[in-house]
Formats: sequence, structure tokens, C-alpha cells
Amino acid sequence: MRKLLSASAALLMALPFAAGLSTSVVRAQDAAPSDISGTVQIGMVANPQMVALQELIADGEFAKAYPNITLELTVLPENEIRQTLTQDVTTQAGQFDVFTIGPFEVPMWAEQGWLLEVGAGAKANEAYNFADIFPAMTAGLSYEDGIYALPFYGESSMVFYRKDIAEAAGVTVPERPTWQEMADIAAKLDSDTVNGACLRGLPGWGEMGAPLGTVINAFGGSWYDMDWKSQLTSEKSAAAIKFYVDLLKNHGPEGAEQNGFTENETLFVQGKCGFWYDATSAAELLTDEKINPDGFDKVGFAYPPSAELPTGSWLWSWNFAAAANTDAPEAAQAFMQWATSNAYQDAIVAKEGWGRAPTGTRESTYANAAYLERASAFAPIVLGAIAEANPNAPTAMEVPYTGGQFVRIPEFQQLGNDATQEFAAALVGDQTIDEAIAKANDLANAAAVEGGYQK
Repeated sequence: MRKLLSASAALLMALPFAAGLSTSVVRAQDAAPSDISGTVQIGMVANPQMVALQELIADGEFAKAYPNITLELTVLPENEIRQTLTQDVTTQAGQFDVFTIGPFEVPMWAEQGWLLEVGAGAKANEAYNFADIFPAMTAGLSYEDGIYALPFYGESSMVFYRKDIAEAAGVTVPERPTWQEMADIAAKLDSDTVNGACLRGLPGWGEMGAPLGTVINAFGGSWYDMDWKSQLTSEKSAAAIKFYVDLLKNHGPEGAEQNGFTENETLFVQGKCGFWYDATSAAELLTDEKINPDGFDKVGFAYPPSAELPTGSWLWSWNFAAAANTDAPEAAQAFMQWATSNAYQDAIVAKEGWGRAPTGTRESTYANAAYLERASAFAPIVLGAIAEANPNAPTAMEVPYTGGQFVRIPEFQQLGNDATQEFAAALVGDQTIDEAIAKANDLANAAAVEGGYQK
């Protein structure tokens, strides 16, 4: 029975999130790998980098380092794993010892005492080299004076486009485009076989909600004002939402309401997207000859588009956290440190190259000559986009929340899911976009009232 414990490259900015207190520190590095034992139940998002990790574990790579630890993995699509993990952790059901979460959840869950402090152990392990991790990534994983998750890979947002398709259409994509320029480009890239623009239309706060949130920010809009009154029907927020939905309706693929990250990546690899706006972590995938054999050398890159703001880009990382009530804390931290280490990155690169290697978290990656030779076309934009993201002040106006592509309150997970359902309904023509925005605005006000934010 489990018992609940009490609760960079120079250009990268350190983000001043609150920092975490731990009442119990377990240091896996104090014991030899052969001395650490236990079974670790792990819940992971089924992104390509995580699937590569799953495959490397199946190949026995982790067992070489920790022969007495058994790993049992549950790997699910993003929306499913979010729901599963949220239910498990918030109810303290204890199904998972370790799980993938983002900077949205970490400070809130740490405050509730649901996460194990893992920074002290990682910092004490010289081989782990905690100081190598970008401060912009660890900032969102902090609560009070502790670190409650370790970053697997980090990202901002950027534009990917097919250079051959753009050239055939007589289009030049600026390195720093505006959203209006990208809409004009999408119209020119459209053809019988190519969709000018690919964006996430799949409902979910972390699916459609992520890129849409950055467009709202870029347009000068916001989810709330300082009084926690919803701003989705305000001129700038509404214009951003209409722009996003219209771009998908006019230039996106058929069935866009079913497309998240993975589906759009597939369309892009198939040569069916003129441009795709999404996570910088896709750069390695799209330029890998094994993953994108017909187009790996035809990918162009640009910064996240601007409007009123120079950028509305997000800052995100997928991280491993451990449940505070795990009955295998030492084994859990051994796995977390292994999976987020340079040694793991070296192992996956040796096995299959950089295509599905986790990047965006460590300074040493961007000082690696072999990586820079592979990533010279996009690494500067990735670093620039990460540096320019500002989740502490994500909008043109002062707001009472933090988070670039989300609002960091517990209620936002349901609000983001419900609001994007309304926008998806407008996307398929079940209601007008004005109706969808009005309903989402009401949902946002209701969430603020129910959460006690709006008086």
C-alpha cells in the first residue's frame, strides 16, 4: 500500500516562476545501479520521441544500467494520457509511479503535495550535469525551492514549409513572417494535392488550444483581463480565433478537426502541407531521411508568426515527474535521471540518429558539432523562439495569469477542452464562429467564477 508523502545558451532567459520544498530526498546516485530495485509504472505521451524511448527500453538499454528495475509502460495519445494521468494523480489512485507532464501541471501539482521533489537528487549526481539544462526549462518545473520534474525534451513553436512547393508557387517565406503573410502564402500554396496550411484542429487544450493560444497572444488578445473577466469576445481575441478557424477552413486539409500534432506531421511528410505551424521539436523528425525520405532535404523553417506582438510563441517541455506516493522512489528517480540524461541522448542517436532524439533542453546539445551539422538550418531559430517566448508576460496587456499557450489555473484543462470543442464545431460548420466564440466566452467566465477568481 502506498503512503502519501507530505508535502543554456546565453541567449536563453531564466523565467522567474516560483521555486519547491521537499520533505524527502531520495538520491539514486548514492547507490550502485545493481543495488536499486523495484517496479516502476510509467505513463507516457505517445509522441515520437517517447515512442523511441519505449523502443530503446524494449531493446534492453535501460536494463544494462539498472538490471534490477522493472519498467512497465503505458503509452497513449496526448489527449488520452492527459486525462488518465490527471485522474490518477488528483485522486491519488497510485496507478503510476512516473509520468510525463508539462509546465502547466508541475507547479500546481507540487503545491498540492502530489509530486516528489527530484531536483536535489539530480543536482547531486555529477554525471547527470543538472547545470547543463536551460534555466528556461527548469523554471516551469519549480515550486518554492524545489524541482519537481526533469525535462525530457523542450520546445517553442515555429513554421515549417516545403521549399519545393513554395518555389513552384513563386513564394518566398520570410524568416520572420506575420500571420497575414502566412495566410497570403497559404492561398498561393493551395493546389489540388497540397493544403496551403496545416494547423491543429483536434479539440483539446493541449492540441488545438496550444497553437490557437499563441495566435490569440500574437493578435494582442487574451483569455482574461485583470479582473478575470473573459476576453474571448473582445475585438482582438475574437479576430485571432476567427483568423485561425478561417485559415483552416479555407486552406487546411479535409477533416482538420481530427488533426493534432501527429496527424499534421504525417500530412507534411506526405507532401500534402504547404506550411505547418507547430512545435519546434518536429524539426528533427521532418529532416530525418528515415522518417521523411522524400522531403527531408526540402524543409524550410521560420520563426513563429507575428501580428501585434513580435511573437506569441509557446514554451513547453515534456518532463518526467514522480508521484509523491510512489512505493519505488529510488527506482523512479533512477529511471527519470537516465531518460533525461546526455547518456540517453547518446544512446538513441547511436541507435537511429537525431530524428527522434530529445532536444531543446540542454546547452550541450547546441554545442555538439555533429548535431549542429545536422541541425544548422533550424537550430538558431529553435533557440531564438525558445528565448523569445515569455510565459510570465504572454500577452500585450497585463493579465492575472501566466502561461504562453495556456492559463495556469487548474480549471483551464477543462475550459480549454470545452472551448476548443466549440471552435471545432465552427470549423465543421455545425455553428458559426461568432456563436462558438460567445459560448467559449461564457465557459471562460463560468470557470473564473467557479474557481473563485472572478468576483
